[in-house]
Amino acid sequence: MHITEGVLTGPSFVITNVIGAALIAKGVMAMQKFSKDQPQRKPLLGMAGAFVFFVSLIHLPAFGGITCSHPCGTPLAGILLGPWVAVGLAACSLLLQALFFAHGGISTLGANTITLGLMGAGTGWLSFKLCRKAGLSLGVSAGVGGLVGDIMTYAMNVLILDMHFSFVAPHPQYSFAGYAKALTLAYLPVQGPLAVLEMFVTGYAVKSIGEQRPEVLESLGVTGKKLAVAAMLLLTLSLGCLPGSVRAAEALAAAQPVASAAPAAAAAPAPASALDDLTDGMAAAAGTPSKPPMLMDLEPYHDIWSTLMMFAGLTVGFILGRRWHLLFSDQLQASSKAEKR
Repeated sequence: MHITEGVLTGPSFVITNVIGAALIAKGVMAMQKFSKDQPQRKPLLGMAGAFVFFVSLIHLPAFGGITCSHPCGTPLAGILLGPWVAVGLAACSLLLQALFFAHGGISTLGANTITLGLMGAGTGWLSFKLCRKAGLSLGVSAGVGGLVGDIMTYAMNVLILDMHFSFVAPHPQYSFAGYAKALTLAYLPVQGPLAVLEMFVTGYAVKSIGEQRPEVLESLGVTGKKLAVAAMLLLTLSLGCLPGSVRAAEALAAAQPVASAAPAAAAAPAPASALDDLTDGMAAAAGTPSKPPMLMDLEPYHDIWSTLMMFAGLTVGFILGRRWHLLFSDQLQASSKAEKR
């Protein structure tokens, strides 16, 4: 899911980082406003950032351990805190992962912020709002948001890599359509089940918060009604984005010769220890190989770090979840009275 350091070069590097810089600036301002308006929200902001960092870092095996990949976490953050705050949290998490864990990279920070932040949190939040407006329950709406946010993250990742390998890399191995098919067929079996898993986790999390601490959702504006567009329109567009890009690729490929082997050869990549390794292999073959992390690589110890962070997160989350009303109820009531005045 993370685009590795050094893979994007030339126009791909410039365009994604310019867009990413604008998104990060907007996300940071949103985070500052979020915590400034109600200072009692700061622990929640920190917990959400830790959640995104951990979830998008952890390895989950697929195909009996032949490969592995990562969930997103940003759709849930987007639903609870708003899309722009989630973009800022995603950027912070991606920066730490790039510096210390060899997940992503500094040169690909903009691209990864676009995929994990904007697409993951933005489409997840929008899907949630549209489903709520359509009358769906809180849990179902959040579940749809988690599913759509994940799918759109992967779809944008495929699109960025496809465009780079086809039109920017010095030695493209396949046509636009060939790369689209190869990447799609590689991502779909691995990320599809993860998207479904995150759908259930996101739906259950928001539903539980709504049942146990409804005042939290009210204070965050999660239960408000802001949009009046049919939910199915967004879902149709989101779920149709990936096959639509393949159809567009086939049309473009008709005007281009395939650089080398037939696209079908790219559709059956060799097994890799992680899904990121597959795209790294494609990048190396296309002439834009990945590079080692700029600071240090704690990736070999990711199981230890993930375990420690999981227990720390569970402990802090349990304490805050059980004591939320004691810590923040008076401040929430005071803020509510101030708003009414």
